[in-house]
Amino acid sequence: MSHYAVRQHGFTLLEVLVALLVISIGLLGIAGMQAMAINNTSVARVQSLAALQAASLASAMQANEAYWTLGALANTTVNGAVLSDATLNGQAVDCKTAVCTPVQMAGWDLQQWGLSLANLLPGGNGQVTCTTVVGTPISCIISVNWQEKTVGLNAGQGVAAQQQTYTMVVQP
Repeated sequence: MSHYAVRQHGFTLLEVLVALLVISIGLLGIAGMQAMAINNTSVARVQSLAALQAASLASAMQANEAYWTLGALANTTVNGAVLSDATLNGQAVDCKTAVCTPVQMAGWDLQQWGLSLANLLPGGNGQVTCTTVVGTPISCIISVNWQEKTVGLNAGQGVAAQQQTYTMVVQP
C-alpha cells in the first residue's frame, strides 16, 4: 500500500474572502470614477452654456451695429435683468412685437440676455465693457459669471462652490 499525500481540491474560505475584498475595493473605485465623471459632465454643461450665452450676445451686438459702433457707449453691467446704463435700462419696448430703434434693440437684447443668464446658470450674471477710444475700433469684453459646485475626489475635499468666469472679446 502506498501512502500518497492527500491533494486539496477547491478554495479555502480565506482565499474566497480575500477575493471578495479585492473585488469590492475595485467596485468602489469604479463607483468613485463614475461620480467624478457625472460631476465633470455637469461642469462642462454649464461652461458650454456660458460660452453659448456670450456668443449669443456677441451675435446680437454684431446684428445691431448701429448702436454698438456709436462711440458713446457706457459700460453696461447685466445682473439678471438690471442694467447699470440708464439709457439701456430705460428701454421698455418689447422688440419681439414692435419695431425698435438701435438703442431700444440694444436694451432689449441685454435685458433678455441677463434674464437668460439668471435662468440658465447657477448664480449667473454678466458684464459688457466696451472701449471707446477715438481712432481705434470699438471692442467689447463680454464676461459671464456663475457659481460652480465642484466635488472633491477624496472625502476630505467635499463639495465646494467656486465663482467661475467666461470672457469673450468682440468687435461689433
